[in-house]
Amino acid sequence: MFDEWTASTWLILLVDIVAIAIVVVFLKRKIQHKLHEVEARQAHQRLMRKKERDTDEHDA
Repeated sequence: MFDEWTASTWLILLVDIVAIAIVVVFLKRKIQHKLHEVEARQAHQRLMRKKERDTDEHDA
């Protein structure tokens, strides 16, 4: 099977593998960035709830 492949077929295979690698790296980076955003948002919300609780305790 592989002995029937021409140079152009091997080149197409190589280009496809490189394209898949680029897509995987891009998606991995995008997902990691989104996870960092979510973690930062959750940390901010926890901080705001803690501040709100602290002010409620002082007012009471």
